Amino acid sequence: MHSSKVLSRGGLNTLMFTDPYAKLCYTAYLTSQFDRVIYIDLDTTFTAYFNAGFLHTNSVDIYLPSEGRLAAMTKDVLESMGDSSLVIFDSVNSFYNLFPIWQRMGSLNHLLSVLIMLLVRRGVDVNVPVLATSMLRYRKEGGWVQSPASRRLLQHKSAVKLSVDWHKSDLAVKIVQHESIEAGKIFLYTSATLSEFDSYKYESQHKGNS
Repeated sequence: MHSSKVLSRGGLNTLMFTDPYAKLCYTAYLTSQFDRVIYIDLDTTFTAYFNAGFLHTNSVDIYLPSEGRLAAMTKDVLESMGDSSLVIFDSVNSFYNLFPIWQRMGSLNHLLSVLIMLLVRRGVDVNVPVLATSMLRYRKEGGWVQSPASRRLLQHKSAVKLSVDWHKSDLAVKIVQHESIEAGKIFLYTSATLSEFDSYKYESQHKGNS
């Protein structure tokens, strides 16, 4: 199934992950499936691979937010969404790293919620899906869970929830919650599908030689 049929245009799409490289492979795959992507890269991993020439994508506008230019960046993104086909916000967890430690509670949760909802509302208006990534944290009791802030923000605001991980050598995207696809359904992306990415081939070779 094409990713355009998996992602909702009527609400927020959330991608949960435990392996950052699995997340990178899937978001990179999405940039090859949509004509023009706005990529808000808070953890800068995608940008590093992109600048190194490891990713084959369609047109991608990469934004690297900072505390001082967050408002200007948001305005630019909202104005550009009408000419785009997908917005990726990567990741919710990294948003807090933009600010000093003493600011990382309370009002930041509200700011992040407002920012995500502005993107989603604009996405609904121009029929563009918005995907936010969220890394799961391991807890001794309870296993892999979302951080409290991410859980409060995303749990009740997501129209679609996905998770991504490796299944042997394949990338597995699981439906956790969806408007029309049964929960638990898994889409596998084989090595052949992903081999169009130099990053995937490079990483596979690197791991094999280590």
